[in-house]
Amino acid sequence: MHPTEVPVLDLAAIRAAFNTHAASLSPDDRALAHRTFDRLQPPNWTLEWYLPWWLGHALELPARVAEAIVLSNVLGLVAIRLEDDLLDGEVTDADRASARRISASLLQRAVAIYGPMFDQASPFWSYLDRTMFEWRLAAEQRDPAADGRWWLARRGAPLKVGARAICLLADRDRDWPAVDRCLDHALASLALYDDLCDWDADLEAGRWNAFVASLVSLAQAPETRRRNRSAVLVALMVDDAASRGFGRVQADALKAAVLARAIGSPPLAEHLAESAARAADQGAAVQAHYRAAAHRANELLVGATSRA
Repeated sequence: MHPTEVPVLDLAAIRAAFNTHAASLSPDDRALAHRTFDRLQPPNWTLEWYLPWWLGHALELPARVAEAIVLSNVLGLVAIRLEDDLLDGEVTDADRASARRISASLLQRAVAIYGPMFDQASPFWSYLDRTMFEWRLAAEQRDPAADGRWWLARRGAPLKVGARAICLLADRDRDWPAVDRCLDHALASLALYDDLCDWDADLEAGRWNAFVASLVSLAQAPETRRRNRSAVLVALMVDDAASRGFGRVQADALKAAVLARAIGSPPLAEHLAESAARAADQGAAVQAHYRAAAHRANELLVGATSRA
């Protein structure tokens, strides 16, 4: 096998292992766990599934260990998605207690996978605790302070736990600073992309949105929702706000791709570069839509004025 050729990740085995964990839940909890799991599949969630596999291969970690960390990532992904849904008010009243139970159970199982890998004195455990604290701080902070990049990256901070474990297990701690920076850029890119796509829905639901915050001076509160929405639409139509927003997404993804190449993970670098290219294309398409809308609005205004 060529040294840069990454073996195929056995997705079926990961899904079967998840099913085994879910089988221990109550029938009602199991159904919600499976519905959530089904929402979180590649290709939309490629980084969450494949990062430990790609990074493990780059740092020469045994495949069986990398696969175990993939499973931990997936269990944690479902747990954290449910916590996010609870915070965002996207869980029905009937499912709220179930979502809390599932999240706690699967998160505990995700962490337990690391038990045989690290002794109690390992720095891994303090890193895990600190990272989860930072994630909860970012998740619960509805209107973050000035350091928006920190906040954006920390929204996906649990993804870094498996990467930290891989660097320690592979005895490649010298690579951790580059991995850390790579993931900060990648996670900031993903979080801002989500906010660009969801800004209108977030405003309507009362959720803080980083893209909106970059364009308005008012607080994101129910009483300012209409004015904030108008301000965002004006910025999109006359100030190329979509191009600038997607440009930030693209720039962070490209920085992450450069670092991934330096780490020695071509598939991670390719995935991030492809994400950057998609952001550029989407930004151009969205901006063209709003420019056309502005042009039509101007024509209507000119026509109405000429008839007056």
